[in-house]
Amino acid sequence: MAETITTENGTEGATAADGYAQKPVFYQVSTLNALMLGNFDGVVTVGELKRHGSWGIGTYEGLDGEAIVCDGHAYDAHADGTTCEYSDDARLAFATVANFTNRAAQFEISGATTIARVKDALDDARKASDDNDNAWVMMAMHGTFPSLRVRSCEKKLTKPYPTLSEVASSQHEHSYENESGWVIGVWVPAYLEGINLPGWHIHFLSDDKKRGGHLLELAVGTASGKLESYARFEMDLPVNREFDKLDLGEDLASATASVEG
Repeated sequence: MAETITTENGTEGATAADGYAQKPVFYQVSTLNALMLGNFDGVVTVGELKRHGSWGIGTYEGLDGEAIVCDGHAYDAHADGTTCEYSDDARLAFATVANFTNRAAQFEISGATTIARVKDALDDARKASDDNDNAWVMMAMHGTFPSLRVRSCEKKLTKPYPTLSEVASSQHEHSYENESGWVIGVWVPAYLEGINLPGWHIHFLSDDKKRGGHLLELAVGTASGKLESYARFEMDLPVNREFDKLDLGEDLASATASVEG
């Protein structure tokens, strides 16, 4: 079984007297349902995204691989298994980022043998930090990973774009052993289904920045990290003709579960 050790939180963040503007912000680009329906146009640049947060995940314009924002640098895990850093003028179709503050909780995980157990351990750390099932959470941990499996999609160059479900049937998967690196992800409340993916969504980036992707499977040797919950949320929506008429209220939960699994 996974072992999770959570230390005490840092000093408390903003109080009501400090004003709403002082609260840390969880920032999102586009919505998951828009991405599911094939709205892959770039919404913001990497430079704009990094002004909102130094840690996060997402995907680039045209569904170009898996984005990993790690300590203020934006990387792309490509479908061929390679990873590189993108410049500030690259554009993202979907992303979530935030900054950690002195409110962030520290945690450790060891001996988790499956991604399900890793997510259970992260849930334990989340609840120990802030037992709030209705707040966004950002997480980043560094450690050793005996085995992992990731996926990425190839960039789509022309419109009309396919749906994400159609793309997922040809996604590329890569397996690695004895890696060290970063696992970065978000936890989203259930009531935000369609806006984002409820539960944990996590990406991997190797220490040498050469391998990464959306995690499908993961075993943890030892890892330590931090997580923080957010009561303030900001979003930038796509500005394109296709987005204007999308049925974002469509129930895509089953299709999303198939893709994200």
